[in-house]
Parts: sequence; structure tokens; C-alpha cells
Amino acid sequence: MTPLPDALRTALAAIPVPALSAVLYARGLRSRFLHGVAPANPAAPRMVGPAYTVRAIPVREDLRDATARGEAPNLHRAFLAATPPGAVLVCATGGAAHVSVLGDIIATALGLRGVAGAVVDTGVADLPAVAALPLPVFHAGGSAPVPSGAVVMVVDRELPVGIGNVAIFPDDVMVGDDCGVVCIPRAIAEAVAVEAAEKLALEEWIQREIAAGAPLDGTYPPDAATKARYAAFKARS
Repeated sequence: MTPLPDALRTALAAIPVPALSAVLYARGLRSRFLHGVAPANPAAPRMVGPAYTVRAIPVREDLRDATARGEAPNLHRAFLAATPPGAVLVCATGGAAHVSVLGDIIATALGLRGVAGAVVDTGVADLPAVAALPLPVFHAGGSAPVPSGAVVMVVDRELPVGIGNVAIFPDDVMVGDDCGVVCIPRAIAEAVAVEAAEKLALEEWIQREIAAGAPLDGTYPPDAATKARYAAFKARS
């Protein structure tokens, strides 16, 4: 995993997910928002970090039982525990929303390790306890006290995965807030941050203009006259 530069992490942490998603959409990347994934705690800190991917497939009972007997390595625990500091754990199971791949104990361990957050396409065990932790956790299934081993098993890591119809590659930049999660291709993350910051500044100015009585027509979306007024405002600022 390639660490995310502090300046880029700070820049992305200041931009809401809808603004980032809109910039990606305008660039032709229209499948970057993870539909169906919600925060365990909408008030948790904003999540920003490179993706550390873990993949699970439908369970094969003999292998699961061998792991339970200690005859085979527990890849689930080993791979989750190895999530690098500053990274976002992205665990894809193919959509086993009725089970959980983590609960409050694993989430606590990840937080103490300095992990930036977790995104799973399953539910979460001990959801109220997980929601009370500082680690941002995003899930697709709500409270799910059934262990994931009932239906899936972790088999590999640091490979492309899919969650919420979004292709996520290792080192893609994951950003999450109370609106959800967006995945930004690493190669364009800095450019997207710059464009999204400018878009956010423009929209905040438009919001003030509308609140002050400007008509919606021509102000949002901004026509040529509104863009000229915004440029004059920026020049004075």
C-alpha cells in the first residue's frame, strides 16, 4: 500500500462526499459512489485513506472447519489485523449483508492500529458498540450478529474487489462521511481534490447569494453573468 500524502488527506477530508462524487461524475466516472453503504455512526470523523482490499467468497465448509480446528490459518483475522495504519479496510464478500465480518473488538483493534476506517458489504456485529467507537465504519447490512463464516470465507487480499457496484482497486482513495462513501482512482485524486474544493467554494457562494434573495434561475446552475460575479468576488477576496 502506498501511503497517502498528508496534504492530500487533509484536502480530501475538508470536502463532502457529494462534491467529490459530482466532480468524478463530470469527469465521466459515474460509478464511484458506493450505493447501499451507510455509516455506523453518521457523526464519526470523516474517513480518508487508500484502500486495503480483502476478498471473501462463498464458504467451503471443510476449509472453514479446518480453520476452526486450528489446522488451517485464519485468513480472516490475519488479513484484517494486517490493515496498514492510515489505510481503509475494504472487505468485499459479494454482498453477504445478513452476516458480519467485524464487530466492536476487531473495530477497536483497527482503531488502535491507526486504521483510517472500514468499508464492508456485510452487516456489523455489536452495531451500537461499533457506532460508539471513533473508527469510521461503513456497512451494507445494519446489525448482523451472525458470523460471516456461516456463508463466506476470506481468501485473499490486495486485489481488485467490488462493493456497491463499484470497482475498488488497492490504493484507490476512499472518502466517507455521513452521506456515504466514494472511491477515487489514485492517479487523479489530487486533481479531483482541487476541482472539488473549487466546486465547494462556488456552491457556498451561490448558497449565500440565494439566501440573500438572488433568483434560482441563472444563479444555480450559474449562467455567464453569475460566473462573472463570482470571479469578481474571488478577485476581491
